[in-house]
Amino acid sequence: MKNIILTITLLLTFLSCDKEVKSESQTGIIEAGDAKSLAVDAFNDAYLANDMTGQEALFTDDAIANVNSQKMTPSEMMDAFMGGREFYNDIKNSDRATATFIFDDGDTYTSTWFDWEGTSKSSEVVVGNPVHAWFKWDGDKVSEVTYIFDSAEYVANMGAATE
Repeated sequence: MKNIILTITLLLTFLSCDKEVKSESQTGIIEAGDAKSLAVDAFNDAYLANDMTGQEALFTDDAIANVNSQKMTPSEMMDAFMGGREFYNDIKNSDRATATFIFDDGDTYTSTWFDWEGTSKSSEVVVGNPVHAWFKWDGDKVSEVTYIFDSAEYVANMGAATE
């Protein structure tokens, strides 16, 4: 009898420890290092490598890109990002954090945060900006992407490229 009570007690303890506890206001889960987070990191790495070749495949055919509230296609966004290299050298992303948010209703977003830094070719000023971006997923493709950053100092130091 003691063994049966002990077995039941251990079983109940084990099962209760395995149960996920969510607060009333919690919705969904957050993952890092998952396939979607890695895809967004690869997108940002392609930018840093100055080669966005093949990155269009990340997006749905009708995807929308927003950069500081300017609506465009993902291809136009990538062209604009790459065009900035005409004005800046030594571009870096530091302190990057990327995670995928999977909400209980099925909506899935990957967010990435980093500090962008580049040296102006015309003024030689090192410009830095915190950047936040989120990618909304439709299955395994991104249907919407938004990048948000303060572009004032970036634009002010563009000047005429010297190279």
